[in-house]
Amino acid sequence: MGFAQFIARRIVRGSDTGSSAFSRPIVLIAVLGIVVGMAVMIITVGITQGFQREVRAKVTGAGAHLQITAIGQTDPKETIRIPIDQSFYPALDTVPGVAHIQVYATRPGIIETENDIEGVVLKGIGADYDTDFLRKHLEAGDLPAIGDTARPIDLLLSSYHADRLHIGVDDTITTYLVRGRDEIRPRKFRVCGSYKTGLEQIDHNLVYVDIDHLQRFAQWGLKAEISVGDVEDGRYVELQGFAFGGDHNYTYEWLGTDLEGPGPHRVKLWDWHVFNPPPHPLNSAPRDSVFTLVIHDAQGTIADTAWVRIIPDRVLPITHSLGTDQVVQRIRVERGGSGGSYNKYCGGFEVTLDRFDDLMAMDDLVYKKFLPIGLRSLSVRDRFPEIFAWLELLDKNVIVIIVLMILVAIINMTSALLIIILERTNMIGTLKALGATSWSIQKIFLLDAVYILGTGILLGDLLGIGLAFLQQHFGIVKLPVETYYVDVVAIDISIPSIALLNLGTMVVCALALLLPSLLVTRIAPARAIRFA
Repeated sequence: MGFAQFIARRIVRGSDTGSSAFSRPIVLIAVLGIVVGMAVMIITVGITQGFQREVRAKVTGAGAHLQITAIGQTDPKETIRIPIDQSFYPALDTVPGVAHIQVYATRPGIIETENDIEGVVLKGIGADYDTDFLRKHLEAGDLPAIGDTARPIDLLLSSYHADRLHIGVDDTITTYLVRGRDEIRPRKFRVCGSYKTGLEQIDHNLVYVDIDHLQRFAQWGLKAEISVGDVEDGRYVELQGFAFGGDHNYTYEWLGTDLEGPGPHRVKLWDWHVFNPPPHPLNSAPRDSVFTLVIHDAQGTIADTAWVRIIPDRVLPITHSLGTDQVVQRIRVERGGSGGSYNKYCGGFEVTLDRFDDLMAMDDLVYKKFLPIGLRSLSVRDRFPEIFAWLELLDKNVIVIIVLMILVAIINMTSALLIIILERTNMIGTLKALGATSWSIQKIFLLDAVYILGTGILLGDLLGIGLAFLQQHFGIVKLPVETYYVDVVAIDISIPSIALLNLGTMVVCALALLLPSLLVTRIAPARAIRFA
């Protein structure tokens, strides 16, 4: 054990002959100041990190880290159609750093009740939507059923809208969907549940529905239909094609025929031939006839196909002088097709990342490497700049608090160190008379300060981590969610952050104590021993 360390330990333990009762309360006050300051720093950093984590989780949970949209989209409330068949979907979730990718669409709307109306943004979600976020914040009822024919008109709205409009679970409401500036159409929805995130930008705007409603309302795809009339003269029928969606500039393609346009077209289904009279066999029965219609538009929308199978349902033989014919009096029609190309389009893709810290790097990677011309990626920072500017402002507050607490620790330790030095003036004079250098004596008191500082930091860690643990597991301190976006003080215990606080506080305070320790060099041995 070194000379300086030996004497420093005796001073700290109070076993040196120069100790007095005067310095002990000062040292105790200094230690308590460090304990409180250290605990405040740990709790401040923990609360800030926890709060930022919770708010970021809510913002990204409602809209993911990245959104891929059409480059021409200017209104975030109304998405432009994008073909779902993309080279990056769904393979993008295999890229390291990407957790999930899903389709979505948005459309402005108006909810109407008997006494009030409220503007909303309808968000359409598909079968691939990650519902963990909505389930976590579900207040009542259940999530909307996606693709369930038993529950085709489910709608999930926020508790804010439910309370404001006096709407309950299982109520049927009228929602007007808005397309462009001059088209508003009503739709009936059943309220399946309500949610609450605490974020005004989400709760005051978004309601969730099956994306199929928005795909069809926006008429992003094409839909082909064929009308079949009654049989005429036992062999003719009238066909007419219909098209819906797209840009309304349609091209009708009747496969395998020379028909053009939508019709109506009078087509012959069967050719009757006059047979020789018996004993030759009767004419064979009429066969099924199939007609297929493909619809295109000038905008290049994904085509849709419809087909009809016309089946003779009632055939009667008619005998005449030249033989016997079979005449169809009634037909049966079977229908089929691709069912429309609406579901081949979406409003965009949402990409969830493994780590928020990778946001900017992954945004650049996705945009430059995976997106074709005409698409862009938009990060959550770009969509909610005011929220993230506010969260970053909290970091400045933390820095201010840490600086103030370290200044308090420096002042406390400086006072304690000066008193310890002055109290042991005789000892300093004796050591100098015996040949000790000023630096070796300085090290004695600097080591004393480090011991005291280390004790305060260790106890402060225990106090701060203990309080943070209680809040983290029991949520003792509550908050108004309308103001702070969270209903309980969130706190995040980070071992690296605590270690950095400890190291930084120790180093800064130790360096700051070099100056008051210089008092040792100004103590003359002769004067110190004379007044012993």
